[in-house]
Amino acid sequence: MIEVGNIVTLENDQEYLLLEELVHDAKKYVYAVRTIENDTPTDEFIIYEVISAEDGDYMKNIDSQELYDELIEEFKDVVADKILNGDFKDTFEEKDNEGEAS
Repeated sequence: MIEVGNIVTLENDQEYLLLEELVHDAKKYVYAVRTIENDTPTDEFIIYEVISAEDGDYMKNIDSQELYDELIEEFKDVVADKILNGDFKDTFEEKDNEGEAS
């Protein structure tokens, strides 16, 4: 399933952790980082278009550099808004609480 937080495997057997999503011109896009063994993130980040079909969702490369550049700026805005709104605060508090002894 193509949902933020999931790791998806492409046809070439590379795996990507989906970090963020947005809709641009009525199309869904995801920002992802390639992972290697043990789900370790690499420094390879990429944006894919999400294509929905009857048999599931697929990720497609973006062919236009102009569109890719626009999407990078939009993803920056999405993340900046979440930081300013404190949306990441709860995530870190939950992880801190999980590590505490009961």
